Amino acid sequence: MTDDLTLSFTRTLAASPAAVWRCWTEPELIRQWFAPRPVATTAVEINLTPGGTFRTVMEVPDHGTMAGDAGCILVADTDRRLVWTNALGPGFRPNAMGDGPMDFAFTAEILIAAAPGGCTYTATVMHATPQAAHTHKDMGFFDGWGAATTQLEEVARGL
Repeated sequence: MTDDLTLSFTRTLAASPAAVWRCWTEPELIRQWFAPRPVATTAVEINLTPGGTFRTVMEVPDHGTMAGDAGCILVADTDRRLVWTNALGPGFRPNAMGDGPMDFAFTAEILIAAAPGGCTYTATVMHATPQAAHTHKDMGFFDGWGAATTQLEEVARGL
């Protein structure tokens, strides 16, 4: 954790910024890497305009379907920066957050920068409360997002 509200990591990926961007913005590519295996991403909806939709549906073995409310794209700076939140839905309308252990608001920022042999990739997730950040961390944020990032790199290298 970088502070009480933020989870973040940086990795160097052996893929171009353009390929990583495609993996984050094309539904068919997102399905291939977004959830750490054996979780499967079964549906993706994304509209890269500010106020646009970011939504995924995942099938979790022995748990079932995870399909929350659609999130909202805040920033889409091609090949460099993608920011979205689950606190807002499409059109910047507030989402009603439930009271379950996984129902917390966050904003995710993906930064991509050219680097020798590929790119530097930073994933940052900001939470509204320290409790939400700790819950997300305890759910396996670093292992889960880390595994998904390895899968993203595999897909991006094949483009």
